[in-house]
Amino acid sequence: MKTMIRTIPALACAMLLAGGHAWSQEQAAPAESLTEPLPVCRLDPRDSGKLAVVPCRPAPPVQPRRSVAQVIGRMPVQRTAPPAVSMPSLPPSPAVPMPGAPQPIGACDTGGCRDAAGARYNGAGNATLDANGRICHRNGAFMQCF
Repeated sequence: MKTMIRTIPALACAMLLAGGHAWSQEQAAPAESLTEPLPVCRLDPRDSGKLAVVPCRPAPPVQPRRSVAQVIGRMPVQRTAPPAVSMPSLPPSPAVPMPGAPQPIGACDTGGCRDAAGARYNGAGNATLDANGRICHRNGAFMQCF
């Protein structure tokens, strides 16, 4: 801790001295170079990520900008109501079978399960198919087909 307390003022002094040295070198630059205008910024033809000459000044605008008042017009009032579009009637939808009541499962093996009535459900896991090809879902001890 004591070395840190001694080090901080030493670093501060070193930074001040280094900054003063750099400032004195900047003052030593000839006054003639300060009166010359900076060149216009251009990209380096070999590396488009760098400028060709540093320091540089931005290019003057091609045309001076002018201020324009922003005008926001209102939407025109609609005098007549839009024409009514008649929608064609939809064809009757096919009857969707209602899901059957859940059936208790009797026994399961690696290929599927059988319910208490002896009907076979083929498949593994919770998704199975019954003899009619309907998708059935196993929920615990019950099987429900959709």
